[in-house]
Amino acid sequence: MLWTEKYRPRKLNEIVGQMNFTLDAEHWVINQEMPNVLLYGIAGVGKTAAALSLANDMLKDEVKSNFFEINASDDRKLDTVRTRIKEIASTSKIGDVPFKIILLDEMDGMTKDAQNALKRIMERYADNCRFIITCNDRHRIIHPLISRCANYSFKRLNAHHIHAILTNVMALENINHIKEDELETFIEYLHGDVRRGLTELQAAVSSR
Repeated sequence: MLWTEKYRPRKLNEIVGQMNFTLDAEHWVINQEMPNVLLYGIAGVGKTAAALSLANDMLKDEVKSNFFEINASDDRKLDTVRTRIKEIASTSKIGDVPFKIILLDEMDGMTKDAQNALKRIMERYADNCRFIITCNDRHRIIHPLISRCANYSFKRLNAHHIHAILTNVMALENINHIKEDELETFIEYLHGDVRRGLTELQAAVSSR
């Protein structure tokens, strides 16, 4: 199994290094209310994992019935918004949850027409649904969507945070042959991308 999936955070308290988001998100869970959310920043810093963790904590046992993930760069056309996303947003939530949650991953790949259509759906079905949008480049998101979301910039993880994540994974995988100076050099080379770190560490260990 890929370590990026095996060790992906599943709960908000497992997220490392994005305190501005996690502190607010924990309050949303307590109050069972949240805004639409925009998470932006470079690849590999935990945006999608944070969205999934928020959904898990907010929806709990009903998450499978009320959480929907759409890769907006793959399903980037206007028809996707008018049919699939509108259908999800308009149908009733299942079980004892405050609302459905739709994750639109890599939203900067969605066309401007589709983004404009999404704006109207966000307004129309606000009582039934919340959106979490992720993107690498916020400048490719239309302003009406940006202004309808709470915006959180996800920063590159610092060396301390990545060191903690990788050493924890190595302990769980019984890896003890990597020297500390080698690990520190490797972390510097990652430039804050922990996903890349997990991928390349697993590849190196697998190939000995």
